[in-house]
Amino acid sequence: MFLGLLERNGEIYMKRFEHINHEMRKIISNYLSKGKKAIEIANDLGLDVSAVSKEIKRNRIVTKEAYSNAKDPICEKTTRFPYVCNGCSLKYSCHKKQYKYDTKRAQEFADYRLIASRRGINLTKEEFDILNNKIHDGLANGNSIYHIVISNDDISSSVSTVYRYINNGYLTTKKIDLPYACTYKKRKKSNKKYEYRENSKINRSNRTYLDYLSYSRRHPNLYTVQMDFLGSIKSDSKSILTLTIPTIHFVMLILIDKPNSKKIVSLFNYLDFFLDTNFTTVFPIILTDRDPSFADYEGIESDALTGEIRTNVFYCDAFKSNQKANVENMNKQLRKYFPKGKSIDHYTQKEITEINMFINNQKLHSLSGFSANDAFIKIYGKDTLQRLYDGLINYFEII
Repeated sequence: MFLGLLERNGEIYMKRFEHINHEMRKIISNYLSKGKKAIEIANDLGLDVSAVSKEIKRNRIVTKEAYSNAKDPICEKTTRFPYVCNGCSLKYSCHKKQYKYDTKRAQEFADYRLIASRRGINLTKEEFDILNNKIHDGLANGNSIYHIVISNDDISSSVSTVYRYINNGYLTTKKIDLPYACTYKKRKKSNKKYEYRENSKINRSNRTYLDYLSYSRRHPNLYTVQMDFLGSIKSDSKSILTLTIPTIHFVMLILIDKPNSKKIVSLFNYLDFFLDTNFTTVFPIILTDRDPSFADYEGIESDALTGEIRTNVFYCDAFKSNQKANVENMNKQLRKYFPKGKSIDHYTQKEITEINMFINNQKLHSLSGFSANDAFIKIYGKDTLQRLYDGLINYFEII
């Protein structure tokens, strides 16, 4: 309800401005039957005269059509206040078109308009067509709704509004077209736990998850890189290694043929060569699982030529994938490009890196509309980003 000061006949009084409710409509109907004037109804309800007139005219219903032989089918009383025939003594014998203000029907009309006004599309046809086409084409190209909306100045709707349009079926894009819109089946729980046999021989003292937490606490300015393999089918010889920097949502994808610990060490030696002095800046801490391919932590941590420590490797606890949740979530997102049960052996590292760059170019809400590439450049520099991508594109050719 809003309050305002109005002046009438030299007197100042308080006037209410609010939605007309069901009780008010009962009073309006009763007063119309008694032939009350608009100003009398308005004063008793504390409303403006125009509000009363609009309420009656907007919600009146036709109760009788004019006779076909009527000379003048429209009554003057229905073209100005009271707009209806509620209080007319001639309504039973009149042959002209008749209207009635009915409390119940007026309330139903008002409720419908209130709901419809909040669920409709506040766009012109041209604006709607632009939005519809941009969303359809953007999703077809693998972009997110957020990226499409932020990247197109000709889309005036917000991200939440676009999702509402999709959920309500206004756009040609349907909810099923969105990634992860359909829920997964509930997975069967298994009491079986497996552990790599090779892990029983590896001493990970001072490199456990608890050690990682302690090290991160003492070095709060260092970014962690999480590492994991994207699962592939058993018949594939190639695997995709996923490296993420959670703080800036940056991802690096490397295709490795028949991965083992030696090839992982070779990969980091290669990246160290390409990034030169920036390697330690980009990879100060590596958090990974207990896959045997990651077992040679000394080879990963030490410079192949000088033996100097270039990074620090830590391992998650067994069966605790949530300790490196960012890379696990990224692997889930990668299923859009590499579906489960499909072979990846036909991919080249160049194709993988192109997908990698596309993902890092997506604008993210968590980065205030900037992309992971933008964040990487801001922190590490454009030259470092270019060196990294150049190294990734060429990597498969030398292993």
